[in-house]
Amino acid sequence: MNLLLYIPIILTIVYAVSFLTVSWGFYKQTKNDTIIENDAKISVVIAVRNEESNIEKCIVSLLKQNYAVTDFELIIVDDHSTDRTIEIVEEYCKRNQQIRLLKLSDKNAKKEAIKLGVESAKYSIIATTDADCTLPPNWLKIISSKFKGDASMLLGPIEFNEQNGFLNVFQHLDMFAMQGLTFGLLNYKKPVLNNGANLAFLKQDFLNSFSTINNKTPSGDDVFLLEELKIKNKKIVGFLHNEFIVNTKSENTFREFFNQRIRWASKSKYYKNNWLVFFSFLVLTINLFSIFIYFHLVLIDKNRGIYIILILTKWLIDFILLFLVSSFFDKRRKMTYFVPVQLVYPFYILVVGFLSFFIKFNWKGRVYNG
Repeated sequence: MNLLLYIPIILTIVYAVSFLTVSWGFYKQTKNDTIIENDAKISVVIAVRNEESNIEKCIVSLLKQNYAVTDFELIIVDDHSTDRTIEIVEEYCKRNQQIRLLKLSDKNAKKEAIKLGVESAKYSIIATTDADCTLPPNWLKIISSKFKGDASMLLGPIEFNEQNGFLNVFQHLDMFAMQGLTFGLLNYKKPVLNNGANLAFLKQDFLNSFSTINNKTPSGDDVFLLEELKIKNKKIVGFLHNEFIVNTKSENTFREFFNQRIRWASKSKYYKNNWLVFFSFLVLTINLFSIFIYFHLVLIDKNRGIYIILILTKWLIDFILLFLVSSFFDKRRKMTYFVPVQLVYPFYILVVGFLSFFIKFNWKGRVYNG
């Protein structure tokens, strides 16, 4: 058998088995919906930089929590904002005793802002989110519930806001894939990804691990902390519930989108989690072969039938996972764009993966190497 036919067949089989397993794991996670009453005290830490257009909405969503104001504090750490962010936060500090504003002195990085916030926290449970997020009313209540046992980290679901256009749909389906992988593998106690927009952990675990968290990249404090806790055999749990979904803003332009994804992908070279490395390599490889198959189908007559079967098999596996995840988020209508997204997705993976190693990316007015 031709090697260029043999390899894609084996790869497709491995991909199918792996992601059907992930899909089943995600489905099982959606059935775990128990919320136990608890009144633990929680410190919410938000690192901000030039968020004047977002921070107020985030603060208001926290102040509207179905949780006693005496049982949580909000620590906002400013990373040298040059807009009205500090002014807005200070106004809320005057009216709400549970809100504190801290300012980074000489260091510049989201990691350092998070560290300062955690070190200053009064309570043992730390919850993090981003300034461009809005939080559901029972967010703190659910976090408290999940730390009644021996959990060290809690992962929660996130979704993008609704906007018109193909870019927003593409970001939704891309995020559905990441959320599916995150919670699907977590069902088998194989945590690989998380997102600081909806994350909680124990203060002491963070402080014990921060010195070993990778500092070669400006972001990634969330996933690198997860890796450190996994190495230490700490209990990492997730909770998929519609009352625990954090809403965050999608990117408005393709330039912003690719800059964000390159920033995310730039962390991959530092991953130590074997399962994350495996799935990252699997996704990259099968998408590279998908590009090869696309060109083969257009230019060469030989083995077209087999290559079409391989592509359709991959699409079916992807559809199952994305359908499950989109159903959980009540956004199944996004699946009407499944085919056009599938056609361009391999090229997106190739471009982002390649550029993340060679070009600089921008974050809040700062430029970093990939």
